[in-house]
Amino acid sequence: MTETLKFMLEQLISEGNAEDDTVRHKNVRRPTEQPVETTDDKEFTQDDVRQIIEGFNPSKAPGPNGITSEILILVFKGIPKTVTSI
Repeated sequence: MTETLKFMLEQLISEGNAEDDTVRHKNVRRPTEQPVETTDDKEFTQDDVRQIIEGFNPSKAPGPNGITSEILILVFKGIPKTVTSI
């Protein structure tokens, strides 16, 4: 489970190096560095995340990271609080 989660995080959340950014990358990165706070912000619930994950099409091929909807469902069932906070 730990290895799977580590792999998922490494594949889905790249660290990126700002020093290597092109102008385009800088323009993309800039808004992500600003806090986004609106009056209607609310935390996702476990039910919100479960509904989204269970709504994924199981017939679709995985992306380059190899993570299928079935894997996401199994990981969510095993550690729903962790997946929700991610």
